Parts: sequence; C-alpha cells; structure tokens
Amino acid sequence: MGGVLARVVYAMVLAGVLVTATWISFSRFVSGKSEKVPDLTNLSVDEATALAAERGLAVTVDASQEGFDDKVPARKVRGQNPAPDTAVKSGQTVRVFISLGPRQVRMPDLTGLTRRTAALALAKSGLKEATIASARLPGPPGVLAQGAAPGAVAPPDAPVDILVNRGGMDVAYVMPDLIGRDFDRIRTAFEARGFRIGGVKSQAYEGAPNGTILRQFPLAGYPVTLRDTLSFVVTSSEAGPS
Repeated sequence: MGGVLARVVYAMVLAGVLVTATWISFSRFVSGKSEKVPDLTNLSVDEATALAAERGLAVTVDASQEGFDDKVPARKVRGQNPAPDTAVKSGQTVRVFISLGPRQVRMPDLTGLTRRTAALALAKSGLKEATIASARLPGPPGVLAQGAAPGAVAPPDAPVDILVNRGGMDVAYVMPDLIGRDFDRIRTAFEARGFRIGGVKSQAYEGAPNGTILRQFPLAGYPVTLRDTLSFVVTSSEAGPS
C-alpha cells in the first residue's frame, strides 16, 4: 500500500513540475519582446538571414515554394511567411520562398520550315512571330534564318524575326508553236524536261492523223515555266476527252 501511495505522490509531483514549466514558458513568450518581421523580398538568402537576425528572428528556405517570377531576379527572395510588418515574438522563424527568375522559353529550330509551320512551332513554344522577311535565293524554299539561335532562351511571348526563302526565280521559256505536231512525242519531250501536262481533249478533224495537236495552252510565244500546266486539244477518230 505504501508503494502505491508513493507512486501516486510521485506522479502528482511530476505533473506539477510540467504544469509549472509550461506556465513559465508561456509567460516568457507572452511577456517576450515583440518584433516586426522585416521585408526580405529581393534579398539573397544571406542578406535576408542577416537582416532577420538583427531583430532576433531566424530564416529558413522553403524549397517547395520556389517559382518563376518576372519581377524578382533568380536566387532572390520572392515571398515570405509571416508577411512583412507582422508582429512576432523574438526567436520566431520566417520562411522564405526563392525566385527562379523570369520564366524562360527555349528557342526551336525553324530552319527549312515553311512560314506557316514556323509560326505554329513558335506558338507551341510560347513565342510569337514578328517581322517576316522573304527573298528568292538558290536552294529549297523555307526558313533560312531566325532572330534568335536555336536552343537560346527567351521570355514567353518574345517576338522572333524570320527570313524565308521563296526559292530561286522560275526560269521562263517561250512556248513554241506545236500545232500540227504529234502529241505523244511532244508529251514525252516536255515531261522529260519537268513540264506538267494537264487536260488533253480530243476532237474529230478530217484529214489529220489521230494524235495531231490542234490547239495548245499556253499559246505559242507566251512565257511558260515549270510551274505552269500545259493543255492540248488533239485529233481523234472519236471526239471526246482522252
């Protein structure tokens, strides 16, 4: 019985000590000196730590709150908790959030793309098309140069100038007079040189062998390039399209 009583007394004494210690700590906190949290934004971590220490406060970096900020340089404080001018007790810790600097976009390689495809590539990367210059130069059509090198970084929505090659000047030929010539031989000769043969219509014509060219488009003497399509009307024993 005496042992049980001793343990009860011991427990009561221990509880009293804990209550007293808690009360003392609370009293010191309440009666402690109040400080205003300084504004730590735009400071480095070392600068923020030194400034906070002058007021008896500590600083800790909250890495989970890092983020891009267009107004705060990289590795500087972009935010804090508690906020500036908040009244706190000496010894409290202020959490700071670090800036990663302005958001950056990596420049895509536009070389060889058509103007439309280049515009789509820029939009997909968060950039936008700016001045478009074009030229006719030897070589395939497409983007020849861009205002920022591929792989370079730029802020979102940055305008990008591009130079587009429209390809070399088309070589123009003078359309010869093909009336009365054999169409099959003319077709073979023209297609071998890269010309395109388009619509070919047939028409009955007495006295002319089948396949003789009656009309041609473009007409003789007109300029023609490899981009043009040639059309003919040729003789046939049965009128109608061939």
